[in-house]
Amino acid sequence: MADTTLTLNEMLALPATGFPQQILTADVPDDELNTLKTRVSGALKGMPWGHLEETVCAKLSEQLNKDPLELISSAWEKYRVLADAAEQSKSGETVFVPLAEHSITSELHPYVEIQVGPQVVKKIEFDVSLTFQLKGLVLKIESEKIKSVEAGSCEGNGEIQVKNVSIWKHDFKPVNLPGRVNLGSGIAIH
Repeated sequence: MADTTLTLNEMLALPATGFPQQILTADVPDDELNTLKTRVSGALKGMPWGHLEETVCAKLSEQLNKDPLELISSAWEKYRVLADAAEQSKSGETVFVPLAEHSITSELHPYVEIQVGPQVVKKIEFDVSLTFQLKGLVLKIESEKIKSVEAGSCEGNGEIQVKNVSIWKHDFKPVNLPGRVNLGSGIAIH
């Protein structure tokens, strides 16, 4: 089976050069925005405001360059059927567990700080909410850990907000997991 690598960036179809709405100005009072622009332009002479926004977007994109199955599988670690499989796998046995269709909701709270010299002049906090609809998954359990997802599909949606202002929404169509998605050293089952 082929190994598949998938990232949140790919699922959310994040643009390469920024978001359609202004992330540095989302719900920021004019006086605060003018102060920020003055401080940044004074410290970073000649840097266009748009370049700073592109840099912030690039940093957010880096933080979302994660495997969504790590988020999903962490939600599974307390399921009773998986606890039974984990117990069975203690002896060195590999256990395959088929899962029923289900949804998982996850939230992330990445942030980007704009620093001028030693001082942070702006911290932009993002709220990322994701909903995954999972179908036909089979988990491979070894040594009390979820080691891989062997089959299935995933679809859902995601939204990125700054101070309750939506800056990105995307519905992702079914992504087939025809091969194996390895979870590295695995996700421990408690």
